[in-house]
Amino acid sequence: MINVLITCIGGYYGIDTIEALKSDSEIDINVIGVDADPTVVNRNFVDTFFCIPNADEDPESFINSLYEICEKYNVDIIIPGADEEAYALSLSKDIFERLGVKCAVQDKDIMEIISDKLVFFNKMSELNIRTPKFSGVSNLDDLINNSDYLGFPDKRIILKPRVGRGARGLMVIDDQITSPTEGQESRGYWLGNIESAIKYLGNKQSSNNSDLKLIAMEYLPGDIYDVDCVANNGLPIAIIPRKRLANTPFSRGVEGHEIENNETILDITTETIKALSLGYVFDCDFGTHANGEPGILEINPRWSGSVAASLGSGVNIPSLIVRVLMGIEFDQIEPTYGNKIFPTTRMGFSS
Repeated sequence: MINVLITCIGGYYGIDTIEALKSDSEIDINVIGVDADPTVVNRNFVDTFFCIPNADEDPESFINSLYEICEKYNVDIIIPGADEEAYALSLSKDIFERLGVKCAVQDKDIMEIISDKLVFFNKMSELNIRTPKFSGVSNLDDLINNSDYLGFPDKRIILKPRVGRGARGLMVIDDQITSPTEGQESRGYWLGNIESAIKYLGNKQSSNNSDLKLIAMEYLPGDIYDVDCVANNGLPIAIIPRKRLANTPFSRGVEGHEIENNETILDITTETIKALSLGYVFDCDFGTHANGEPGILEINPRWSGSVAASLGSGVNIPSLIVRVLMGIEFDQIEPTYGNKIFPTTRMGFSS
């Protein structure tokens, strides 16, 4: 039996990830789930559940709790489900490895690159890997002086915190907007014109009395892709591009995905994996220009919350990373393209 510990199991599609792990009939996987919320529904679908401290609020207690669980339950693999948990684990991989636990997270030096969007974009530029046009924003002058370069006002400008995930803290500057709005979706983003953005950011900078620590980038109006990846020391094992089927480019893609054989995205992802010597399991996000030309937006240091959608390609990413880490043989990776995956509300059953 292989004991796999998954963190942050309370995600919307957590039950699908658990079922994907369990669906590999050739290996016996015991799933230990942990989450900072003791009431998450998905606790009913793992073999063992623990409520543990929040990695963002108390990373030391988070690591200590994981260590105790690993020691008591002979955990073989830890797979993080949230960025903050991946960061905390990357700093403590050695203590888990001495215990015989494999942590599916990048090494600290790689995490330092991919966790800061400006550092990451600068690194991609050094490697001549395509990204949107971008600039760092420490103050209002940075935003104003670089707006022309980013294509404004003909194009929108996207502002994001240098460190953060998803659409949290995202700002969309659009010269066609006459008044700002805030809080769209649960992971709300700000939308307004350049004048209201300057006022908003000025107030924010004054109240915090610190640099803004943002990255500005040109808006890519085309399709958005989530790319599920498994790699080993810079060698790609599986790359599954999923085109989002969504009405808004800033949504979580809950309207579904289509598995697509996008050769340019496959090539850029392969190049990035080799250049950064990436390993384990992770998720890349891509945007595309109006002509379909893609640019990499970020690398998330853990599997996607909707990673089970990879099953639509015939590739079981959750099971695959377990096989890779445990040295178990797996079939040649030959994704099936063209299939669509749609999320639904359903009942889950537990004995």
